[in-house]
Amino acid sequence: MRLALRQVDGAALALRRCAEAWARQDVRIAYPPSHGCWLKVAGADGSWQGWLQPRAWLRHMAPELASLASAAGMDDRLSELIAACEAPLSWPVADMPLGRIVAGERREGSQLPQRPMLRMDTPQGEVWLEKAPAPAEAARDRVPGWLPMPLRFLLGDSMVSPSLLRRAKAGDVLLISRPAQTVSCNGRAIGTYQWTEEGIIMEWQNEMAAAAETRPLADLDRLPVRLEFVLQQSEVTLDELRELCRSNVLPLSADAERRVELRANGALLGRGELVQLDGRLGVEVAQWLGGSGDVE
Repeated sequence: MRLALRQVDGAALALRRCAEAWARQDVRIAYPPSHGCWLKVAGADGSWQGWLQPRAWLRHMAPELASLASAAGMDDRLSELIAACEAPLSWPVADMPLGRIVAGERREGSQLPQRPMLRMDTPQGEVWLEKAPAPAEAARDRVPGWLPMPLRFLLGDSMVSPSLLRRAKAGDVLLISRPAQTVSCNGRAIGTYQWTEEGIIMEWQNEMAAAAETRPLADLDRLPVRLEFVLQQSEVTLDELRELCRSNVLPLSADAERRVELRANGALLGRGELVQLDGRLGVEVAQWLGGSGDVE
């Protein structure tokens, strides 16, 4: 690709999403302090990692031991004590996992990574996170209800040879070898159906069925959605198309990489800028649409 794309730091983007989700708990992004002594810590499950001040942790957890530890020069034992606790940290947000943590190296504040981190105030002192678990989705209705969901009602299939297709003509009857009245959505089977005089009667698969009295509305949110990233849509005449086949060059609209369309099952959901995120192509959303009138 010859386009000069803006680079996006995946770790920084993930922290920004956490800060937005946890803003009410006074969680924010800032640069870590350049003073004090810090201990590298991480969740036992690997979902988070960051830095805390072991002395501050001890003052909150065992004030009577803090002065003794200082006098006895037991700083090296603090990391062992922290790692030995079953629940050394109490988080202000429910998305952070409780339980044991892994303690690593110690550093002076001046040696901490000088990049924005996620500051979180805990009862055991401030913790600066370089990595945090993705926040749980607070609202399940972010996907608009008007989003088109393509349903495919299959009658069955047959395995045939190319020669049969070449001989087929109007008036022939092609037989269905394997009848199967299945319903799929974007390639995923979601049930079967019965074809009656009144119309089509849906029968959901067992794994999608809820209680006998209710429809599986919650499971519908897990249906696959085909998300397309459209760089440009062009309408040309047949003559222009022939010329394009000869030259192989189609003019690209100005700033097309900054106006990429995001379409879900064909519906326009937003626009954004084409970027590189940790070596992979992605689109940073600049405009997110939310009304059925935006469908094109």
